[in-house]
Amino acid sequence: MKQYIRNITAGAALLLMVGSCTDKFEEYNTNQYQIHEADPATLMKSMIETIVNIQQNDSQMQDQMVGQFGGYLCPSNTWSGTNFGTFNMSDAWNANPWNTNFEKIYGNFFQIQEATNSVGHYYAFARMIRAITMLRVADCYGPMPYSQVKKGNFYVSYDTQEQVYKNILDDLANAADVLYDFNTETNGYAPLGANDPVFNGNYAKWAKLANSMRLRVAMRVSNFLPDVAKAAAESAAAHRAGLVETNADNAIMSCGTQNNPYQIAAVSWGDLRVNANIVDYMNAYEDPRREKYFNKSTISGMTDKYVGIRTGDQDVVKASAGGFSTPNVTANDPMMVFCAAETAFLRAEGKLRGWNVGDKEAKEYYEEGINLSMSQYNVSGEDYLKIEEAPLVSHVSDNVQKAPASISNTVSVKWDDSDNTLTGKNFQRIITQKWIANYPLGLESWAEYRRTGYPEMYPCIDNLSNNVVSTARGMRRLAFPYTEKQNNKANCDQGATDLGGADTPATDLKWAKKN
Repeated sequence: MKQYIRNITAGAALLLMVGSCTDKFEEYNTNQYQIHEADPATLMKSMIETIVNIQQNDSQMQDQMVGQFGGYLCPSNTWSGTNFGTFNMSDAWNANPWNTNFEKIYGNFFQIQEATNSVGHYYAFARMIRAITMLRVADCYGPMPYSQVKKGNFYVSYDTQEQVYKNILDDLANAADVLYDFNTETNGYAPLGANDPVFNGNYAKWAKLANSMRLRVAMRVSNFLPDVAKAAAESAAAHRAGLVETNADNAIMSCGTQNNPYQIAAVSWGDLRVNANIVDYMNAYEDPRREKYFNKSTISGMTDKYVGIRTGDQDVVKASAGGFSTPNVTANDPMMVFCAAETAFLRAEGKLRGWNVGDKEAKEYYEEGINLSMSQYNVSGEDYLKIEEAPLVSHVSDNVQKAPASISNTVSVKWDDSDNTLTGKNFQRIITQKWIANYPLGLESWAEYRRTGYPEMYPCIDNLSNNVVSTARGMRRLAFPYTEKQNNKANCDQGATDLGGADTPATDLKWAKKN
């Protein structure tokens, strides 16, 4: 891995050099053909690329290393014994998901804010991208600076967990309104154009994504802020822009001139393999999407199988681990941001909660989610939906890790018509099938695993946290970065009081399942 740690103070210093453009507000919001020195359309591209990291080092540090807790991918290197998987990451690594996102979002965000005088479609779009990216930060750390961040100063007071999720929901709701109305009023004009690697500037599709992201955030806080969650979910589902409901509306990001970062990490570096959790669940279900997700193992005697690597192995050697299955991606493959299947599964859970999030019943949305995912990968789910037996998920011993394990707390695929509660097996079915469909969005799935406890996953092999983190429960959050404790100590200490526990990786965020 190429070491890639930025200094947030350097980024803040650069922000101080940005000049005011508020006098050009009318031009920016009415004459989109005019080229400007700080044209918001050109500033937006690097911001968009943070919602799932295209940049190879950022992807490795965040979506792969931290994302391994979601059960999809797993680093196959130990980097001299420091790793998230063994719960003993360095301070620099622990700070990366915070500092990198602050730097990459706010430099351009402040320029757009000034250029538009904080109104109009460009500013609404920038707020939406900030919300989607900072959701990932909040899900990792908890309380954080959000509403009080100003140009040139990240070291401000923290929003509480309640405040930050409410503010994210507000930014997404505003974007759905502004972007959809702009698209309608201009007959589909796309001011971002080629600077948008997801929807090529189609604001109507971005508005749908904003609404589906509202559903995701609402579900995240559904037990923590039930009234807020219900209102946000129902508003998103009823919104005039609609939701991401078909695979044609899936948010898929082009990597442009950069190679797919999963392919780089797996093939060029040899640092990434598929996680045993997702492989073994899909093997147990005989899931037809396996060949789309994974490549088969090259381990001797197992070359006809998909074989994942277990997390948290302090003795893993990259050369020896090379035979485990790799993600089935090529250098030119785009990256998934959000899929229609997730919307369907979110609605299915919403129906179990009694929310008005659509005209169908929970069962219909659940089956729709499975069928959408199967269609997304051009396979049939007809037989899959009929699976009536809950499988035993197991990991057989191989000649590399020699670490067998099994999970019995699983569910069948077929819906149980007699079960319509949040404590029953149908809820577990929804979460398990959403988890499979959301591959490889590791940070999102880590959050949902902490929220729901599903699906059950294998424990890490080696826990090097000095008894701070439970092997059974795993990492529950990231501790606040050392940079915050050094440069923003008073506000960081105040933010820590909102945790309701110590600032350690063992403390649950307020929306997480406690047992």
